[in-house]
Amino acid sequence: MDLKALLKSFWQIINVFRIAGLHALCLYFISRSVGLIVMATGVSGCAPRPEFNNWYLWLNILFAIPFLIISLYYILHPSVWMQTVNRQLVFTPTNVNLPFFSTHPVYIFIDALFFVPAIALFQSGRAETMCEFKGEWAMGWALLILAFFYPVFRVFSWYVLNRRIQAMTIKPPILPIMWGYFIALPLIFFFTYTYMDTSVLPRLRVPVVNKLTFEGGLDNHPEFLDKVVRVQGILTRGIAKCGLFGKDPDEVPFPYGTVLLDLGKNNGQIMVQANRAHLVKNLELESLNKMGKVFEAFGRLSKLPNPDKRLICGIGKADSDQKGGLALLELEMP
Repeated sequence: MDLKALLKSFWQIINVFRIAGLHALCLYFISRSVGLIVMATGVSGCAPRPEFNNWYLWLNILFAIPFLIISLYYILHPSVWMQTVNRQLVFTPTNVNLPFFSTHPVYIFIDALFFVPAIALFQSGRAETMCEFKGEWAMGWALLILAFFYPVFRVFSWYVLNRRIQAMTIKPPILPIMWGYFIALPLIFFFTYTYMDTSVLPRLRVPVVNKLTFEGGLDNHPEFLDKVVRVQGILTRGIAKCGLFGKDPDEVPFPYGTVLLDLGKNNGQIMVQANRAHLVKNLELESLNKMGKVFEAFGRLSKLPNPDKRLICGIGKADSDQKGGLALLELEMP
């Protein structure tokens, strides 16, 4: 293949990125909308979070609908895009007009690019059981379903619905797609890994504290002391709030709140404390419908009683004499 043909195929990656960009925006806004809706309505025993039903949710829906319609329109109603390339860019005596189909069965290789972030987000969300990450779980499902849907629908529309341009024959744009892979695939892997490394992997790397790893309580496990851990215990007491110091609770939100977890016989108990108003609200919502069930939280673990930790809501109702002792988990994300 000569240099001119390679250059022509290279400049056609503009159309490849047009298709991929439209696809990416559609997948992002739809999956993001699904994640926010799930958080707002509540699923899998998690309480609804009305604060997610806000302008940001509706803005995502507002963008998702037109991007979905446009992307499906170009599949159901194929058209030919004519791209004019300056003669100096392809070393020809005149400008070159390059035709490009808006859809073609070979474009499933463009669709396949999105399986990388879809599978990564799906796997990370599927592994989470905390209500705090149900939005991520829903986004992963939505993204994976859409990643499968587009190539299947593209082939179905072309061959079964016969939605193709019959009057014009264009060679499948294999080379432009290969150029697109050469540029886009490293970027997709880079951004996917960056997201996983900053948002998902830190949660998987922290030690897990449960009835198996916390046998005998904190005194027997100094490796957990003052470390950020992931606690999994049975919720034995719902939210206890404090810290208003005479202010009206109808006007001022509580700045402190705790729930109590049992780690099993002879393993002691852990008080999970939120020390910000919005964290108290989240802790209260997460603890709803969880009484007697496994409750999970991330935070920094310390020993109780502690003279430096004086304002702990409901500590008087905790069984500090239980074998294994009493520990405090102050909410903190890894």
